[in-house]
Amino acid sequence: MRNYYSTLRAIFFILIGLHVSLYFFGLLRPSIIYDYLDYWPLTLFLIFLVLLPKSSLITESVKFYSYAVLISVMVIFLLAHFTKASFLGTYSYESSFSNLTLNESDTYRVIINENNSINLKSFPGTGYKVDILNKPGSSGYPEAVESLVGTPRVLVLRAVETSPLLQVKGWDLQLGDESKWELDIFGVDSQYSLDNLELNNASLSGTGEIYLGKNLKLEKLVLNGVYEITVSKNLPIVISGNAETPNSWINATIGTLNQVNESYRLLVEVMDGSEVIFNDE
Repeated sequence: MRNYYSTLRAIFFILIGLHVSLYFFGLLRPSIIYDYLDYWPLTLFLIFLVLLPKSSLITESVKFYSYAVLISVMVIFLLAHFTKASFLGTYSYESSFSNLTLNESDTYRVIINENNSINLKSFPGTGYKVDILNKPGSSGYPEAVESLVGTPRVLVLRAVETSPLLQVKGWDLQLGDESKWELDIFGVDSQYSLDNLELNNASLSGTGEIYLGKNLKLEKLVLNGVYEITVSKNLPIVISGNAETPNSWINATIGTLNQVNESYRLLVEVMDGSEVIFNDE
């Protein structure tokens, strides 16, 4: 049993190192600490047992089985975090919400001004869906504030006060392709998939990656920050401002064109001081 005991002890400390590594690699939220506290008879109590010196009560067998249970719990908790298992306290908090009943005739201006990441994409239908990005970060859980009057209607997404251990990297935002939108978003290390969306105008600030798809309905996109942009070969655009573009794109008096055989459908205005790289799909 002594050899097995040493092996289990080594595996236990390897799993502790794995937890720490996953956190620093941005994959594991520190809220797992709360989950270990919630199940303290299987975690803290057993850790207390393995740390006690051997005695007539705390035998090597007791430590052996304590390590075995701890290793099982740690593996289960890791898998549960990546699958958002409901038995963990971390995922007992409601993190997602939606409004799928927006009026199709109204335009909604989405305003986000938080120091977090935004992953934006479309879905079939009307309205919007919001959820957290299940990675460690400094962002609180989201809430929405909607205006009922005005043109356009305003949809503000903002962070609520959240325990530091429960904070996340940012939010996942889905917009319905049957609704009309405007975008005014600041986000860090964000990803925007702008396709199958009807946008009256859009202004993006911060850093991240952007995809401009062939089914995007937008006349003008304003960029202020550091972005890498992939453009569909079926979307003719013109760029106003300084940006790095493929060698095959054409410099014209109106700006830089990715296609010369078609009239451009989208004007991308790059603000002074920005660093933007364009790529062909």
